[in-house]
Amino acid sequence: GELGVDAGGLRKECLQLVLRQLYDRTSLFFELEELPGLLWFRPTSDYWTRGYEPSQYEASSQLELYDSDWTDNLHHIAGTIVGLAAYNGVHVDLRLHPLVYKFLAKNEVSVRLEDLSAVQPTLHRSLASLPASDVHSLGLSWSVHLPGIAEEVDLSEGARPGEAVGHEEVDRFVSAYVQALLLGRNHLQIESFVSAVVGRLMVGAAYSLCSAQDLELLICGSPDIGRFEDLQASCRYANGYAADSLTVHSFWEVANGMSEARKRKLLLFCTGCDRAPILGLKALNFVVSYSSAALDHLPTANTCINQLNLPDYKSTDVMRQRLFAALEHHAGFGFA
Repeated sequence: GELGVDAGGLRKECLQLVLRQLYDRTSLFFELEELPGLLWFRPTSDYWTRGYEPSQYEASSQLELYDSDWTDNLHHIAGTIVGLAAYNGVHVDLRLHPLVYKFLAKNEVSVRLEDLSAVQPTLHRSLASLPASDVHSLGLSWSVHLPGIAEEVDLSEGARPGEAVGHEEVDRFVSAYVQALLLGRNHLQIESFVSAVVGRLMVGAAYSLCSAQDLELLICGSPDIGRFEDLQASCRYANGYAADSLTVHSFWEVANGMSEARKRKLLLFCTGCDRAPILGLKALNFVVSYSSAALDHLPTANTCINQLNLPDYKSTDVMRQRLFAALEHHAGFGFA
């Protein structure tokens, strides 16, 4: 309910917060077991598994728009937020599997056996070997249990539930298995996500020139963190700090000596995303600002404007201790 003049920062923070809430409060996506860190669409319609009941939600004021049907349109809402963020140049911390970006590039949701190798390599190898196997000895059935789904799934769509799969039906069985595993019952919902993203981004003919890799860069930023020296060279200073300030010198000494993992945490702490912009860190518009907080307080950040607020720590060791502590405990408000 806080009012503000939006110079870009409020828009960025709003989009990132909405998407984070959507991820935290629903099970719309799940992390792939064989590819930690990458997300895929959960093949079920039961998204409310994190202690949140949407039916209990009510608008908190007359100024808040509320549509009771929003719970039936989660994929479209998520796609709209992702598309709006990319359109406004806001990178989001949502590590969707690269196959999703192929959907976006083609503006079409379709999968083949080859696509499974990028999502579940072990299962792909097993399915790819079926045509050369003795199907009868394997005891394949049209009713199967898929990873992530408790109940049994009928791949025959009611035609032959529970019946054995014949050797001449292996190709059809494999195709149905891949469709059910990757798209599940949510083919239409995933199409809704894709169409919502594409609808926000396809504002000109240039979209058709974008590859899946281009769209991933546009939405998430570059996976290559780049050189922190570029970030230092393009950094601006505020509220009394300058490039030759002792505190600033200590900060860059600590920052440039960080491991890549800690550098990503620093980017996440200051910008809300641990990836670099497409044009590199020099395009981040990073700001280091003086903070009047007591010296026993931790640094804070304004992620909406990519600003780090540093108290005037008197030594590099203190800078390192305070900054590392802030990076490990970065969630919450600036009272630390």
